[in-house]
Amino acid sequence: MKSIKTMKKILSTFFLTYLRWLAKIQLLKNQSLVIGITGTAGKTSARNAVAAILKNEYQIKVSYKANSETGIPLNLLGLTAHDYSLKDWLRLCLLAPIKLLTNWGKYQIYVVEMAIDSPLPPKNMDYLLKIIQPDIGIFLNAKPMHSLGFDQLLDDTVQGKDRREQITQLIAQEKGKLITQLPQKGLAVLNFDDANVKKFTKQTRAEVIGFGHDQSAQVKFTKYQPSLKGTKFTFEFNQEKQAVNFDKYLLPRHYGQTFAAGIAVGVKLDISFKQCLANLKNNFKLPPGRSSLISAVKQAMILDSSYNSSAQPTLDSLELLNQVALKRKLALLGDMRELGQVAKPEHELVALKAAQTCDLVVMVGPLTKKYIVPILEKNNVEHYHCQNTYQAAKILKEKLEKDDLLLVKGSQNTLLLEIAVERLMKDKTQVEELLCRRGKYWDQKRAKLKILKK
Repeated sequence: MKSIKTMKKILSTFFLTYLRWLAKIQLLKNQSLVIGITGTAGKTSARNAVAAILKNEYQIKVSYKANSETGIPLNLLGLTAHDYSLKDWLRLCLLAPIKLLTNWGKYQIYVVEMAIDSPLPPKNMDYLLKIIQPDIGIFLNAKPMHSLGFDQLLDDTVQGKDRREQITQLIAQEKGKLITQLPQKGLAVLNFDDANVKKFTKQTRAEVIGFGHDQSAQVKFTKYQPSLKGTKFTFEFNQEKQAVNFDKYLLPRHYGQTFAAGIAVGVKLDISFKQCLANLKNNFKLPPGRSSLISAVKQAMILDSSYNSSAQPTLDSLELLNQVALKRKLALLGDMRELGQVAKPEHELVALKAAQTCDLVVMVGPLTKKYIVPILEKNNVEHYHCQNTYQAAKILKEKLEKDDLLLVKGSQNTLLLEIAVERLMKDKTQVEELLCRRGKYWDQKRAKLKILKK
């Protein structure tokens, strides 16, 4: 068994090194400007916001569905994994040098997500910076999400709020390497509303532009107006105010910071403030499962954020539910995974907000049962804990009423909350267009979960 693990480690190291060097050569072929985006939450939305603002003015390449030590090199080479099997990886190994020789697509700017799950290679920022060296770095936020890998850096005697704070600082330190390693002629785009991010103003040799509500930010997010007809955000730059309205999405407040980060990049790349907002309105699209408003059965509505979850975005989504719901406020909540020893306080924060906000809460996963159910019971909130998402969908289909608004939010791993959205949505012909995790690989995952439920 030990020899098999050793062999797997050797093969993995070889494969990653092989891909990394081919990707570096591929990037050199274009000599393009690289915009790297990191943060605990909102990287994909920020990537799409930056792309929306830049696409009319520049030739760009975007790291769609690629933010890791394998995803980024494959994206640069123009390759996509199918099912992550050994056979698939062998296919990718064989195709990689061919792509290097034949892929001569030209672009001026590469916009790339840079996600980390650990302080150790290859899941850390140091490793990603061996693949790409951004000229512009965007640091969105630092929260205790994916904190399991950082638990080893703290003594077990550190608990509660102290542990949460120290874990957050460790995560910020690792993600912040994107900012500290920017070139002198580079640009650091920092969230001035997050103290753990703003401190990197003094830890980079690059030019700094701040965004957020903070008075010292150059690009300010000043106003937020959500409704069931869409979401309006107002921004300020150089004492000029401009608003942008998104008709298709019911977006939580934190998207204002996401858009402000994109605007900061745009104005620094010589796109006018007014044009940045026009491009954002015309070109911005969210991937499925991120704040999409979907018509449900029984004339109810679904706020579909089923792609993934962490505490702060969930708190923001619950507050949004509170602001715009016409009638009852419902939530389908799944576990927030990979939190390590801060799982308890993070889930309890969500539980308290749900207790204040929701008329009905349905949950899936052992962590919601352990940490959220007791608080809902204490506050006499109607709730149900389910073995899987199929059971949750059945309960919600029975409970939904006209004008209800249902928030769906949970982590990716094994929960697959999009199953409930599919079963509750009014127009099933829109499944492939509106829902996350499509394709053969995810169909197999959902089918397996359906078998297990029996």
